[in-house]
Amino acid sequence: MQSHMKLRQRIFLITAIAAILLDFLYVIVQRALVPGDGISGDLFHTVLVLIALLAGGMYYFRSTATEERSPVQLIGRTVIAITIYLLIIGIVQLTAITSFNMENGRVIPDTYSTLVTAAVLAAGGGIAALVVFTSLTRLIFVKRRKTTRRNYILLLVISAVVIILDFISSPNGLAASGLDTITDILAVLLVAAMVVNAFRFSWILVLSRREKLINLLLSLFGFIFFLILTIYSAESEALNNSLLYFHPMLDSFVGICFLFGTLYMGIGFASTLLHLPTAKEFDRKKVEISSLQNMSRLITQVFDFDELVATTTHLALEVSEGDAAWLELRESNGISRRTSKSDPGSSASPKTRPHAVKNIDPEVISRLRTPEGLPLQHLVFDTGKPLLIQDVPSDRRIAASAREMRNIGTLVIAPLMSRGDIIGLLCVCKRKAFEFDKEIVDVLFAFADMVSIALENSALIRESIEKERMEQELIVAQQMQRSLLPHVLPQSPQFEIAARSVPAYEVGGDYYDVLPLDDGGLGFVVGDVSGKGVSAALYMAQVKGIFQSLRNDGSSTRDILIRMNTPLCSSMERKSFLSLLYAELHPGNGLLSFARAGHCPLLHVRDGKASYLRPDGMALGLDATNRFAESLREERITLQPDDVVVMFTDGVTESRNRADEEYEYDRLADCVLRHQEASAKDILDVIFAEVRQHSGKNEADDDITVLVLRWKDGI
Repeated sequence: MQSHMKLRQRIFLITAIAAILLDFLYVIVQRALVPGDGISGDLFHTVLVLIALLAGGMYYFRSTATEERSPVQLIGRTVIAITIYLLIIGIVQLTAITSFNMENGRVIPDTYSTLVTAAVLAAGGGIAALVVFTSLTRLIFVKRRKTTRRNYILLLVISAVVIILDFISSPNGLAASGLDTITDILAVLLVAAMVVNAFRFSWILVLSRREKLINLLLSLFGFIFFLILTIYSAESEALNNSLLYFHPMLDSFVGICFLFGTLYMGIGFASTLLHLPTAKEFDRKKVEISSLQNMSRLITQVFDFDELVATTTHLALEVSEGDAAWLELRESNGISRRTSKSDPGSSASPKTRPHAVKNIDPEVISRLRTPEGLPLQHLVFDTGKPLLIQDVPSDRRIAASAREMRNIGTLVIAPLMSRGDIIGLLCVCKRKAFEFDKEIVDVLFAFADMVSIALENSALIRESIEKERMEQELIVAQQMQRSLLPHVLPQSPQFEIAARSVPAYEVGGDYYDVLPLDDGGLGFVVGDVSGKGVSAALYMAQVKGIFQSLRNDGSSTRDILIRMNTPLCSSMERKSFLSLLYAELHPGNGLLSFARAGHCPLLHVRDGKASYLRPDGMALGLDATNRFAESLREERITLQPDDVVVMFTDGVTESRNRADEEYEYDRLADCVLRHQEASAKDILDVIFAEVRQHSGKNEADDDITVLVLRWKDGI
């Protein structure tokens, strides 16, 4: 698309240059063949002039449109064009090489040097007029309205009619008579149309003070230069005769463009001068908008706390034109601890700390206190409202020692609110008194709201990152915990074993294991560490290590639990404990011995009857004295064919439904009785299914662990 546009521009430029060169040669040749006649009425010459003007105008208009020039740049380009043309006229005037005669009312150059000079002045005037015409056209359509196009077309129509009438009535044209009255009326209408179109300066409102000053100077010089050209083209024989000889239509076009330029530059100078006093206020508004936009981007793009507060105070200075600024944030990063504006007494002495201090000594900030000795910021914390002090040295809300300082004259303290709570303060000051008006204060308050959102977002992002990190750690812990549980359970023609542990969270405190013993037996462990989560999982790993070291020393199940208690009491926190059931199965005789350290009873199902076996025992990790050994008992049973033994944690029987009813021991026993003939795995699946159905939810409230042993054949 861009290449096609550039190609069209080159075509227009080449066409304009070719038409100018061809017309110049034609004028020379025509002058040599018909020395005593003019060329203005020549049709071929007229067509070449029109082609050059139209092609040049289209080239310039398209090039400026693609370059996206600002209004001030267009004004500057126009001034540069007429300045160059003035220099050309000045050089011609100094050389005095123009000499014209009047033949039959027509202007005819005396010599070839005058002819070349006339052609140069005419071509230069045409180019300058084209620059003026296209630049002013673009300026007219900046911030256009509904009537802009209509007024501009009206100007073009009247200008075209005036140019045609000048050609018809001019002696160097068709030399028709009786058109003076119509020409005068149209001239008045043309000036009126120029004035209407010249009052198109809404773009001045959006200029900065610097741009207004530049535009003021450019408009002044442009007005003076256009005025000189307008007068000079009317009175100077060299310029007027050159344009008139070359073509009356060109003479009329150049005159109209220069007159329009004079009016536009004059009105532009006056308009810029009138808007200059408001330029500073407009610049401040632009800074405010820019700062608020930057703050909006900060809310979504900047989450680093230090970068955020540093940028915040910098933007606060920009938006208020203050001399110093800082943030007062509640401790714990200013977010986690809050003071409610609805309950000022909830924190009579909120602790804050300055952050991102700009252009002020922290010692000066610490001296800002009330007559009672409290930091001045407490006035905002107590009321929950913004504080504006227009004259710090004379304000009675400030301690006398602070009023003696000359560093601060005006002070604004805006609360940073988050969900109805104050998380900090935005403080901005000026060295002189009465420097902040209501409008600036309102902008600062709005800015403070955006700062609050940015700080809250930063805190939420940090929390989210921390949460994600913890979740990743929990995933690793979960994988490690799963590695502690047996992956493959031993199977035999004599028995079936099935077990499963489901943690309430990512990791849990339940533990089970099936350990081979040196005498060919199997050790069964089911335990439950108090609490849930990572700490419980760590204790679970410790229990596995202890069992691995004690399982093959030939001790009874009771003795092993007694020997476990001592290291656990020394390593576990005082509020933590471990309930555990340890059983040993001897396949040779079907003997199952077990001891219970404060754990759930063992469920034994035989011949359609279920019983819970509850040998005495205290939980591990509670008491390192002999009381633990004295409380512990061991029990033994000899398994018979089709006996089912279920070891479980309290997450099974204490699972609650929506009516807050527990699953309880009876439901578990009934479940196993109904499926006594099923395999160990099927019994395990049914238990978990019924517990889930009872609770009415997929997620467990507590860790659930179940181990099912089915004795298939007696020995």
